[in-house]
Amino acid sequence: MGFSISRMIADGDQKVVALDWVYSNADGTLSNRHVLEQPYGSTPFDDVTEAMAITWLEDQLQNTSTEFDAAIAKRKAAVEYEKTLSAYTPQPEGPPLPVEESP
Repeated sequence: MGFSISRMIADGDQKVVALDWVYSNADGTLSNRHVLEQPYGSTPFDDVTEAMAITWLEDQLQNTSTEFDAAIAKRKAAVEYEKTLSAYTPQPEGPPLPVEESP
């Protein structure tokens, strides 16, 4: 797992200027667009491979894979926690009653 590039954005001179990326692990994915600090490298556009684009991305990203793994784990935990929540309606006298979910 790790990074993949879903799309490369090139300017009119066929220089790669941005990368749409996905980071995946066993617990989920994160994705975003990274605008390169400059049209990266002198590699002719037709020779740019996904592996090369991933290298450019990793060189410029501020975050590490450890940070992405932690963010995915945090989001997964939040989703799991949200599944445990239940809604109740307060009653003037007596305990709250569960809200019946509509199908």
